[in-house]
Amino acid sequence: MIIEKLIPGIVFIGIGLLFVFNNEQIAKGTFKLYKKFYTENNLKIMFRVCGIIFFLLGLFLMFLNNSF
Repeated sequence: MIIEKLIPGIVFIGIGLLFVFNNEQIAKGTFKLYKKFYTENNLKIMFRVCGIIFFLLGLFLMFLNNSF
């Protein structure tokens, strides 16, 4: 039980330290990536796909047999 909490804790500490001490480089790279992908037309497509996924998941949950 202790190992199950220790390993994710160490991973989160490492990621946190990476974000604290390397935030400027991460921000610059992320901005360049988002600038390429998040145009208005791409966002329209992403929201349409997300809407379809949510609609299908809603139908699936409505007709799912609750015998779990």
